[in-house]
Amino acid sequence: MDSRILADILAAYENKRQVNEQEENRRLAEIRECHPDLDALIRERHEFVLQSVRSAFSGATQQPEDAMADYNRRIAQGLKAHGYPADYLSPVCQCALCQDQGFVYENGLRKPCECLKRAYITALSQTGRSMQGAQTFSAFDESRFPEEALPGQEVTQREYMRLVRRKCQAYADGIPHGPIKTLLLHGGSGLGKTFLLNCVGNAAREKGIDALYVTAYELLMALKTAYFSRTGETAQEYFDAPLLLIDDLGMEPLMEGITVEQIYNLLNARLIRGLYTAVSTNLNRVELKKKYTERVSSRLLDTRTGMAIPFLGRDIRLLKNS
Repeated sequence: MDSRILADILAAYENKRQVNEQEENRRLAEIRECHPDLDALIRERHEFVLQSVRSAFSGATQQPEDAMADYNRRIAQGLKAHGYPADYLSPVCQCALCQDQGFVYENGLRKPCECLKRAYITALSQTGRSMQGAQTFSAFDESRFPEEALPGQEVTQREYMRLVRRKCQAYADGIPHGPIKTLLLHGGSGLGKTFLLNCVGNAAREKGIDALYVTAYELLMALKTAYFSRTGETAQEYFDAPLLLIDDLGMEPLMEGITVEQIYNLLNARLIRGLYTAVSTNLNRVELKKKYTERVSSRLLDTRTGMAIPFLGRDIRLLKNS
């Protein structure tokens, strides 16, 4: 995880806990002032807890659970009788799992709570590493593509890109319930792949869905660091993001025993969990299979769960410069 982003999130959790404590104290003061009878019962329960602790340290044996349950039941009834929810004096928190600590314990090990993971993905998706704000389907300018027939085709490059745009938008519209989980945009440079990749991401974000953008190089470095980490470093955000956008697959270094295995593990895990992954690459289908093996290419080209769109025609950046 990015230490700066994580530090900001943990600081927000600390502020949240302070606000929670203030609210708990306010509620208790309200009961103390307005309902002395209920306050007396709460104080009696508190004294009982202290006595139970003292007895435990002195070696005495007793079973306070039934008495505590009776106290809790009577206090809850008293709260309801005065028009309050039965849990009005329970700890205040937004996440019942971690009580706004950000971490939970499993088998004695501390691990990030699901709420912290979501907060991190949201924060990361909103950084400058995410997506260009102007890259939306409504801003897609088909006039940038030449009005000339594609080689061996009856349609022009402009007409073809109009169809590609519609397919990408259909994929984005299907998130988060559509059956097509993986989108592969493949073809030569300067054909609009990254632009439409970001259009998908921005369309998802407009629906309140976190979309995490990363280049294939950045992704591999994060996966490699997590793989070799001895300090608990993880790349879990890439496994958890509702929509992961991977740009320029094929531009990352091919490290033996790492690149193919880690990318496969990521794609496979996301498919199993039903998460959405959109990928752009300059590689064609044959090159993709040759570089990443059948295991990876099958995850990207499976027509049952994915859609692969070839980008055809001339590099519009070269056309613009000419």
